[in-house]
Amino acid sequence: MKNAPIGYDCPFCRLAATLPEPAPESAVVLVAPRVFAFIPLHHYGDIQGNCLIAPRAHYENVLDIPEDLGNDFFRATRLLAVAMQDAFGCEGISTRQHNGPAGNQDVWHYHLHVFPRFHGDGLWGGNKVLYTAEERLEVASRLRSALG
Repeated sequence: MKNAPIGYDCPFCRLAATLPEPAPESAVVLVAPRVFAFIPLHHYGDIQGNCLIAPRAHYENVLDIPEDLGNDFFRATRLLAVAMQDAFGCEGISTRQHNGPAGNQDVWHYHLHVFPRFHGDGLWGGNKVLYTAEERLEVASRLRSALG
């Protein structure tokens, strides 16, 4: 299942190429040898603090990603979940992942969404809302602090 257009300029690959470690002025919150996590450009419903975890190497979707990256994703998800509880006092965590046009994938680089959850937060069916630059950096800073 290859869906990226010919000549696709992958934004996650561009970001991965700049990553020695999370900088205070960036939206990157976690950098590991094979994956990284960052605050995306938007959030859903009333939930701020959502992250994307992506591999540093390019894989278009779940059908392409090597199985041995699973531990890296689980470790990053768990670290973010604990940090989200500490930073935001959330009541739960949700994850989701999209593949292909019918699966609502819109960036052609595998990534996993991690959301802090609150009762009645509007995640399912919530509108996609752009973060302001200030909100995005504030959320990233709070998560980096919680990750220690």
